[in-house]
Amino acid sequence: MANLNYGKYRIPPKLIRIISLQNQLEQQGVLPHGDLLGFYFELADLDSRYLNTPLDLISFARPGVDGIHYGFLTDFGGVGDLEDAYIVRVSPMDFDEPVKIVARNLQDFLRILCFTPNALDILDITTSEAQFKQDSDLFSTKNDDENQKRVREILQNEFSLEPIENLYHYLQQVKLERLNETLLATEDGIGVAVRSIAHEAFLGEVRYPLKPQKDLNTADVRRFFDRASYPIKLAFLRDVQSKGLIFDQPELKNALKQQLLLMKLADEAVRIDFP
Repeated sequence: MANLNYGKYRIPPKLIRIISLQNQLEQQGVLPHGDLLGFYFELADLDSRYLNTPLDLISFARPGVDGIHYGFLTDFGGVGDLEDAYIVRVSPMDFDEPVKIVARNLQDFLRILCFTPNALDILDITTSEAQFKQDSDLFSTKNDDENQKRVREILQNEFSLEPIENLYHYLQQVKLERLNETLLATEDGIGVAVRSIAHEAFLGEVRYPLKPQKDLNTADVRRFFDRASYPIKLAFLRDVQSKGLIFDQPELKNALKQQLLLMKLADEAVRIDFP
């Protein structure tokens, strides 16, 4: 199941090292609850997905509450190496805004985890400066016990981690970078990136009108896909997934699976069956 979830991608060596370190420290009794500074790193399988997990996201960590999970954003297969992929937090219970970018890559994710407790739970690229300042006291390591200090030191040395000098500015830089490479905005705030477009340019056509709490008509969706450009199709897939509009509609889900296969998005076609 984990291999199916990763699809064409190799599992990042750095993630394997993190999981190995986590298991080692747990066996040594350093991690009494099995988590590494509040996160359970794992080779997640397809069953770990939720109704609003992006189709092009591969989960690798979870805090163990409310179904929240973190994953690599593949940009519909446009990312060459998962260690270079944006890191996204999915909060399934936050139905209005379940998906947020929290780090530029896995290395930065570890830097934030190591030096800024709680930040990955709270912050993302949409966080305002006022909110950041209001929450800044939560990101201090001064209240760490000796065991937490030891774990942070081990993590820092194992992965040669350095603190991010100004986390708010860093998140703003990531936000700007993502904005500059975004061709189409989407409901989940992630957008459709230029790297996702391998087939044709955006033609400027009207997008599918999505209505909250209203089931989609499968025949209408098929007709939409018959005439829509590739970027518009990706935007539609992002929007319906983030809104959880397809998970309990088997006929529609199957129709979209066939569309994904036609678009040569085989990995996403597998993931759309889960949950």
